[in-house]
Formats: sequence, C-alpha cells, structure tokens
Amino acid sequence: MQLPAYQELNNALRALDFGERASELHGFLCGAVAFDVSYPLDTCISTLASDLSHTNISPELDDLLVSLYETVRQQMTDPVLQLDLLMPDDEAVDLSKRVTALAAWCDGFLFGLANAGLQSRAELPQDTAEILLDLTRISQLQGADTGEEDEEVSFNELLEYVRMSALLVAEELQPIKMTAELQ
Repeated sequence: MQLPAYQELNNALRALDFGERASELHGFLCGAVAFDVSYPLDTCISTLASDLSHTNISPELDDLLVSLYETVRQQMTDPVLQLDLLMPDDEAVDLSKRVTALAAWCDGFLFGLANAGLQSRAELPQDTAEILLDLTRISQLQGADTGEEDEEVSFNELLEYVRMSALLVAEELQPIKMTAELQ
C-alpha cells in the first residue's frame, strides 16, 4: 500500500476546516498504531477533531483516511522497515515548511502514543525513552531556510532518524504491551 498524496490529503482536510495537518495526522496514526496495532481509526478521527466522524466527512476524505490508516498499520508492522513519512513534496515546498511538517509529524506521533495508552516514559527501556525525548525536541522545531545546501542534507538525515525512531519505538512497545497483557 502507498500513502495518499500529501497535498491531496491536506486539501481534503482543509475543506472541513481541519487545517493543514496531513503530517500531524499521519504522525498521530503512526504513534497510536505503534502502541496498539488495532487502535481504531474512528477513535483517531474523533480525538483529533471531535466534531468529525466517518458519518459526516466526504466520501473522498473517508477513502483517504481509510487508505492512510491501512497503510500505516501495514508499514508500522513491516519487518522490512518500509515506513514512509507523509511530508510535503521536496520540489513543491521550501525547506522551512518541510521542517515545520516534520515537527508536526513528531508532535502527532507523541500525541498518538499517549492517546493509545502510553502512560509514562519511565517504564520504557532507556533507549526508547531517549528517542521519545528526541522526538519531543524535534516537535518544537520551527522551519528556517537560509538556502545552504548542508541544511537540506541535515534535514534528510533528521527525517531518516525520525523514520527509524518511529519503527524502533513500535518494535519496543509491542512486546511491552504483550507482556503487560499476559500479566
């Protein structure tokens, strides 16, 4: 499965006054699924926009959300580590907006983890807790673009770090959750 196009999802969200939040929504879904693979899409939607539900959104947006959700579930459990982050197109958007989108993705990821049931970082392995602290720091970034070529390289490295971190967190949390359910 493939992620919906960033701009297409953003346009559909904007049509419902949901704002430009495709990256944040994707991050939220990834965080929720990282903690609980069966976390329901309806709960995600109602958490992020209390006045939205599958019954009052357009068929176009509903299809996009279902596609996004199924892709997230597949990618977050993929043993080949094929997670793609839903980000604006490199050619269409300047670096500053992509940094802001990455920060929103991280914020959504952390919110998704908490909403799905992650209570405390103290119960996590140290490396996972450090990753979540890093993602918290990244979520506070604000875009800046001086046109330096090394900024683009740094952004791509940061993007890859976030991508792999999300997969590592999911790998750590699922065994923790399964152990807790057995007790």
